[in-house]
Amino acid sequence: MSKIVNKLLHQVTQARKLGQQILEISGFNSEGIIYTFATADVLVINCKDYETLWSFEEGQVKLQQTITLLKSSIHTILIEKSGNPLYSW
Repeated sequence: MSKIVNKLLHQVTQARKLGQQILEISGFNSEGIIYTFATADVLVINCKDYETLWSFEEGQVKLQQTITLLKSSIHTILIEKSGNPLYSW
């Protein structure tokens, strides 16, 4: 594999790990989540169903507190359902 491909794979892996870490620390489980990842600016959570989606809407304070605790530069949380953006704050 080329160095560029390896670097991209590493970045994707790190983004997924950070997203998962934020969810775990916030007290959310991965049931009902298709994927999550975090970049320097955005946390993206893609939900399978509306029940899961609503749990994040209700728990947005927990997510923001965790982002602050981790001293992350994330300033946007994007909640999706089946890949379609529904909420952003």
